[in-house]
Amino acid sequence: MPDSTAESFLTELKEDEGEQIEADAGQFIQTANPEEMQIERNLSVLYEDLEREGNDTAFPTNNHRRIPSETGSEYDTDLEDSSSPTRVEYDSSGIENYLKICGEMNMRPVSHFMRQTKNPSLSLRYQSLGCKKTVAITQALTSNTFVECLDLSDNDIGCDGMVSIAHMLTENYFITELNLEDNKIGLRGVTNLCHVLSEHSYVKHLNLSGNGLKDPVAEILGEMLKVNYTLTSLIVKQNQFSCVGGKAIAGALLSNDSLTELDVSWNLIRSRGSEALGKMLATNSGLISFNMSFNGLDKLGAGAFVKAIKTNTVLVNLDLINTRIPGSECKELGKALATNTTLKIIKLGNNPLKEEDIELLFHGLTTTSLYIIGLEDIPVSKGLYERLQEFEKERGVVIHYGKSGGNQRARPMTSSTLRLDEFITTNLSKLAPLVLAKDKDKTGQLTISEFKECLQEAGLRLRQNELNREILMGKIPSVLERMRNTARPRSQREKRDSE
Repeated sequence: MPDSTAESFLTELKEDEGEQIEADAGQFIQTANPEEMQIERNLSVLYEDLEREGNDTAFPTNNHRRIPSETGSEYDTDLEDSSSPTRVEYDSSGIENYLKICGEMNMRPVSHFMRQTKNPSLSLRYQSLGCKKTVAITQALTSNTFVECLDLSDNDIGCDGMVSIAHMLTENYFITELNLEDNKIGLRGVTNLCHVLSEHSYVKHLNLSGNGLKDPVAEILGEMLKVNYTLTSLIVKQNQFSCVGGKAIAGALLSNDSLTELDVSWNLIRSRGSEALGKMLATNSGLISFNMSFNGLDKLGAGAFVKAIKTNTVLVNLDLINTRIPGSECKELGKALATNTTLKIIKLGNNPLKEEDIELLFHGLTTTSLYIIGLEDIPVSKGLYERLQEFEKERGVVIHYGKSGGNQRARPMTSSTLRLDEFITTNLSKLAPLVLAKDKDKTGQLTISEFKECLQEAGLRLRQNELNREILMGKIPSVLERMRNTARPRSQREKRDSE
């Protein structure tokens, strides 16, 4: 009897507690703020719209419970079920905060942003955000713990948008890669950004290309690089840095060995600025990849880079395309490349070099650890072309030829169509196993990308745009047919011919 009495008492106690919880919930509904209830209803409608689109990534992590209202509709509330402990969850995606901000600013939310808030990589390229939408997004990202790579390129965010991004970075410690290309961020925007990066060292990759930045910005970047040892990649191509800007960046990197990638291509850096960057490269022990293309070395800058190649023991990839390297420096450049044991890729294309300059370059290159030598858009004669091919076989180096023919001998350039036909004819034995390997489903067909891979793996020297022209001309289907005939077993081919 005592046991049954205890059990009945516990049952009555649970029923009383349940009634009390329901009464408390009813009282909460009656006393709720109408404005807060309206926000909750808006959130509910938006979440249902997103659910109909089949995207769950934009939902908040809060454990909401549906409560019926007196009018029959439903809205969200933070009241938990009685079976689970009460808890308040952190909105780690920033969605709820973003929707409230959009409501306050009377602005339509960017659905492309909401769908990606829980992705490690958030790409908002070409979304025409402008300043206002950027401010709302950055305020939401302040509490976001998912996004690590943020791409806002080509959105015309302006100086004010850049200031809001800088403020966001003072509280968000998760974003490590930031792409702000083509945004007109201006001097004030970069100043705020560099101030934050000087004190909060979390961003590792920064792209400020195409913003029309001038020398004062380069000087600010230089001051930031002197104290920031977290940034490993800085891309500032297609700006307006001159010799002053080149010197500022070079001076900063004399004491910074943390930056491993620097791209200053398509700027206005000339001889004195190039000389400063070359001298920096001679002592810097951090840079692995350096892109100096489409600037001006001249004799002064070229001499500094030749000396840097002799002494540098870290650099792997050096791009000097279209930097006006004088032919008089080719012999010394070849000797420098022969002594360097770490450089694997050097690009010298589109420079005013003659055939005798190329001969001097390779004459000095007695030994090399290079994998790739780029000579794109430099005309070479047939004889030099053959000697370069021999050099490739002897040294195991891949040389990217720009043109054959040239002005020194009256020989027409070999068209890409004929070159492709000659290559297929002479390399069918190499291509056949590659075709069979790519044709995993045994359908006897290849995609365009698979066909390109077969040609490149077999050693074809055509550039990407030349391959595209071949596709447009309808050449590849006929070539594939020839390759299939060669790859098909002889018995089947003979059987088909007999039929």
